[in-house]
Amino acid sequence: MKIDFGDVFVSGIGLLVKQLVLFILAAWLGCSLAAAAYLAGKTVEDRAFPWDSTGLLLGSPVLLLTVWLLPNIVFLAAFGIRTVIYSDSAGYRTWITLIAGEALFSMAMVTHEFRREWAPLTTAWLTCLLLIGMMGTALWFLRQWHMNRWAIELEELKAENAMRRVQLKEKFGTDSAGIDETGIS
Repeated sequence: MKIDFGDVFVSGIGLLVKQLVLFILAAWLGCSLAAAAYLAGKTVEDRAFPWDSTGLLLGSPVLLLTVWLLPNIVFLAAFGIRTVIYSDSAGYRTWITLIAGEALFSMAMVTHEFRREWAPLTTAWLTCLLLIGMMGTALWFLRQWHMNRWAIELEELKAENAMRRVQLKEKFGTDSAGIDETGIS
């Protein structure tokens, strides 16, 4: 069988593009979590919802343009290298760590805008931590759903293989090549 280098190259480039898009979306989602927490803190501080700041939810990566930009670039570079080099093993823990890191960096960047009152700061940070926990739980449930779906598919495949072995035994009178006397394949 010949190796199709074009197919291998295209699938590798496709994986790299997919990882890059997921990386950008995870960073944006982390910033959006911080923006939502910031709006919660501003609501407590102003005692009214800041309708003029709702555009911050869509433009939340703007929160990264402050003093914390350099440590955030180092954090993003480390995770970028991690997701490119170990792209096959970038599971839900990697993505939730990236989302949580971006949310915490973004929150650290916007907390100076509160007037050092404890109620808005506490509300913003607790909301941020709550949203990070909710996102982690959602990704964990998504992982569990995928694992259950794969387990069901494997059980269906095992059942089909068992039926096929019985048919081969009836037709040819011998066990299939995958099973010996001990029953181990």
